[in-house]
Amino acid sequence: MDSKQSNACANCNEQPESEPVSQQHNNSRFAFFPIIAFLYLSYNFGLAAYRSRSNPWDLAFIISCYVELILLFLCLKKHENLAADAPTECRYRLKVVVWILCTLLTFTFAWRISQIMPWYLNVIIWAMSASVILVEFYFFFLFRGDDAQLANKYSKLDSHDDTEENGLCKLSPEEKV
Repeated sequence: MDSKQSNACANCNEQPESEPVSQQHNNSRFAFFPIIAFLYLSYNFGLAAYRSRSNPWDLAFIISCYVELILLFLCLKKHENLAADAPTECRYRLKVVVWILCTLLTFTFAWRISQIMPWYLNVIIWAMSASVILVEFYFFFLFRGDDAQLANKYSKLDSHDDTEENGLCKLSPEEKV
């Protein structure tokens, strides 16, 4: 890795010169929803931790889920605050961290559920968890925007060559299905 890339990634928290992203988001009427969600999550974490204080495995599960969710929220906030011209290396590292956190959270829930299920349902639970992780990996790292544009090219509902505002009016009922 050359020094230009490392310097660019070190500056991935810098905001564009025009208007800081934090001011753009603070002007929204719904800026308080993340705060309410965080307070609700923290309140429920406190209640669950208090109830399971005598069982260390339950407490470890609750703490790990809480920490993983908080880290996911922080990654989302960091993604929102990335400048539009942020280096792709920073975006890629953020995607890797989000994928790892999603994987940990999925396996944490699968482990917890598998403790109370019979063995034959555990196979299904772990297979479903593995499939979710593989699908996440595909969409995070392998799926490209070109594939989506190619798929949308064949969709009649996504065509923008209609003169009317709503393209659904020109389709017959058979074509809509």
